[in-house]
Amino acid sequence: MAVTKISLIFAISINQLKKKQMTTTQQITISDVATNVINLVKKALSNSPTGVTFFSVKNYTNKFGEVSNQKINVGTNYGKMKLKDIETLQNLDITKMQWKSSMVDIEIARTALIEAFISPDKARSEGQTDAYTVISNGIKVHNETGVLYLYGYRVRKTVLVEGIYPTVKSSASTIAKNELRKLLRTNKFVNFGLEVGNELTASGKTLSL
Repeated sequence: MAVTKISLIFAISINQLKKKQMTTTQQITISDVATNVINLVKKALSNSPTGVTFFSVKNYTNKFGEVSNQKINVGTNYGKMKLKDIETLQNLDITKMQWKSSMVDIEIARTALIEAFISPDKARSEGQTDAYTVISNGIKVHNETGVLYLYGYRVRKTVLVEGIYPTVKSSASTIAKNELRKLLRTNKFVNFGLEVGNELTASGKTLSL
């Protein structure tokens, strides 16, 4: 029985090792379109001696039809902004401000936002991670579609065409949280997905994807 048990454990260990080797040697496929975008952005970054942190996106159209020009800073540290927002919420005297929501809902929302900042959801799919090539902080490219994703702090936004937004019936909790988020720095962090054919400006140079 002891010999059988040892043999079984050895067999399981060998299978686990094979699976680990297969996972380690698995290659990530990057399409030609994505490769071109990756090389274009890397070249723009390398041409800047101080590093590119500001990107200007012109005629950006969101899913609601809104068209805007926006400038974002991908170099802004989200973690530092989050710490400042936690401090803002902790020191906020809600009795000295005007709210659409009730004081009770605002206080519950304030506590919930603090807890969410302190204990964020860290779940992340490895499949989603492998789907992108991370070029720099706040800059990544989808390995198949070539879509360029920029994540950063919005410095400026100019709406050129108003979008048509659906009417959403939010809960009292959500409405209260949204009121508080208007006071927070992290609320200005945005994510753009720019498909091939779009243009953006980095360090005064126009990049045509």
